[in-house]
Amino acid sequence: MTQVMEELSKRDGMFLERFAALPKHGRKRRYIARTKGELYPDRPDLANEHSWKLSSGWWLGVNYNKQTIERIIRMACEVAGIDFGNHLQIKLG
Repeated sequence: MTQVMEELSKRDGMFLERFAALPKHGRKRRYIARTKGELYPDRPDLANEHSWKLSSGWWLGVNYNKQTIERIIRMACEVAGIDFGNHLQIKLG
């Protein structure tokens, strides 16, 4: 998931901004944010332990199950205009 986000953000400088602007992320959490504290509101322990800083400076939450990771990648493909399953195929271990 981190690699997909890195690659998509390198291809399109506004990708992360558009992804972050999506109204629907998790029930309480953002999948991507400008600060790691925004990823896990009221849970600084999770923010410190389960966040990944992208090369762009944005933060990505990484404490998700395989189903949620696939959902995040599908959302990313939609934002990037990529056909998930055709132009991007993944295999979650």
